[in-house]
Amino acid sequence: MRQPASRPLMTRVFSVFLSAAISLILCSCSMIKSIIPHSMPKLPKIGLPSLPSRNTVARLVPGMSEKDKASAEDPDISFTSRGTLGYGHTIRLEVYEGTRSPDRIFRGIEMINTEGNLALGSVGTAHVGGMRLPQAAEAIATVFRLAGRNTREITVQIISVENVEVVSLNGDVQEPEFIPVFKNMSVKQAVTVTGGRKTGSTSRGVYISRQGQRHFFTSLESANHKWKPVAGDIITLSPDI
Repeated sequence: MRQPASRPLMTRVFSVFLSAAISLILCSCSMIKSIIPHSMPKLPKIGLPSLPSRNTVARLVPGMSEKDKASAEDPDISFTSRGTLGYGHTIRLEVYEGTRSPDRIFRGIEMINTEGNLALGSVGTAHVGGMRLPQAAEAIATVFRLAGRNTREITVQIISVENVEVVSLNGDVQEPEFIPVFKNMSVKQAVTVTGGRKTGSTSRGVYISRQGQRHFFTSLESANHKWKPVAGDIITLSPDI
């Protein structure tokens, strides 16, 4: 009859199998480490695109200067929107013909000369020295009408003077005027600055012109809700509607 294996022999056999299993596990771990990199590569941070500033846009538009400078000799002159124009004041403006499908017939940055005249290209010159902006805008429009542009309405949009960006208000207001653009300006705030409608007025309609095109709103509240003024806009309070 065969005798069973002794306990020491069984212990040695078990130890051999255990050592082999551990070696196999360690080899597997080494292979995995060799395949998987020590650290995952970091993904680049992707930011949202930023909108260009006004000066950046100016550089991108052909022929448009960053500042209200007609030439290198153009002096820096202080200016307030309710003041009068004089020598050295430089105006950035656009002139449009028509209101439904307007055509831009002039665009420029022009300086008032020593005689108080503002050059308007081949059309001629407008004498604006000593005038406030509302009167100057009308004088400029008159020059274009006399030059034969009298079949459709002429809109003069003054965007800035000496880098002071402005918005025009006229029509059923206490007094036509230009006011500086300020942060988060609303249509209602712009009208309030001018003193609102004329005393006793019952009209409510509002027209706003941008790039020569006129937009109508049934009330100041409607315009205030739907429109954000920018430099060059003309806000006209209707005297009839």
